[in-house]
Amino acid sequence: MSAVIPDGYRSVLGIRETQVAIKQVKDYFERALAGELNLTRVSAPLFVYPESGLNDNLNGIERPVSFGIREQDERRAEIVHSLAKWK
Repeated sequence: MSAVIPDGYRSVLGIRETQVAIKQVKDYFERALAGELNLTRVSAPLFVYPESGLNDNLNGIERPVSFGIREQDERRAEIVHSLAKWK
């Protein structure tokens, strides 16, 4: 895909200012949409217990990375590998 820039076009904002403006638009849209739909932003977990059912089963061949939690008698936890359920 190629960009078509009109002759004589000059950006009003510099690169950094453009990035800041994009972030402001994204933040505004997120707040406005959340307000209209009564949504609350939540953070996705980094680790989950296998029995929680929150981690997807990938493609049936791959396995999630898991580890024992020392402070919980080596109870198994998995690294979340898909945020699809958290979107």
